[in-house]
Amino acid sequence: RKAIEGLVALSEDGCSPISIQQMAYVAGVGFGLMSGAFSMINLLADALGPGTVGIHGDSQLYFLTSAFMTMVLIFLHTFWGILFFHGCEHRRWWEIAAVVIMHLTVSGSSFCNPLYVGSLVPSYLLMAAAAAWAYVLSGGSAQNLRRFLLCKC
Repeated sequence: RKAIEGLVALSEDGCSPISIQQMAYVAGVGFGLMSGAFSMINLLADALGPGTVGIHGDSQLYFLTSAFMTMVLIFLHTFWGILFFHGCEHRRWWEIAAVVIMHLTVSGSSFCNPLYVGSLVPSYLLMAAAAAWAYVLSGGSAQNLRRFLLCKC
């Protein structure tokens, strides 16, 4: 709320130039892109050596699965931003706790599986659930989604 007051004070017409939903989306995308950038930098550092991942019995799909994991984390950060802002705005602490638990679950799942299937599949399922939840909280409906998928504006 203080951020909105600050934006209103800076605007010329006395109205906030950005809504809470837009701010949540932008913050989520920003966190997601930064997370993805650091992940890719670490991945490139692994690729440069001195050793190469995938030798001596490691999975040959390390770089591919890392790319898919980075993609899911970028999307999840976007959805988590929307959910977190909504929880803060409406004082629903269980939504904030759910975001933190989802974050710990996805991050922790990457430690548990050297074959990567056990971390990618649950992460993508969690991403689909977070996307649906963020869509509903942002005012989306099943009817609007159906119209979009059928290309009927």
